[in-house]
Amino acid sequence: MPVFLFAAFITFPYEFSLKKDEIRKFNVYYKKFTFPFEIRWTLYKNDYLVVLYKFDDFPRQVMLTKNYPLDTFRIDIAKFPDIYPYLLIKFKDFNGKIATFEMYLFNTGVTVEELK
Repeated sequence: MPVFLFAAFITFPYEFSLKKDEIRKFNVYYKKFTFPFEIRWTLYKNDYLVVLYKFDDFPRQVMLTKNYPLDTFRIDIAKFPDIYPYLLIKFKDFNGKIATFEMYLFNTGVTVEELK
């Protein structure tokens, strides 16, 4: 039985929205390596959003608010002497049921693919 995987390479800045506990999956490509990235949120209370994410199969948690500088978190893709590619995920808005984020990519040599 064939298995089909639908994916699309994204351009930056990239905006996406998530419902509570909805998981968004990405593959981050750097050099010859592929790093899986998953993100979801679980709780919005007192103007704080609890975000759970997994990068390179390592789980993490952050709390974000819509006010700078607590609206953004950074994911280091690799650490090399001259180039430090990284993603920034910014919490943009919350409308009661859906959280909106923006994703930015800094430095070159990285591509990101969203898995559908």
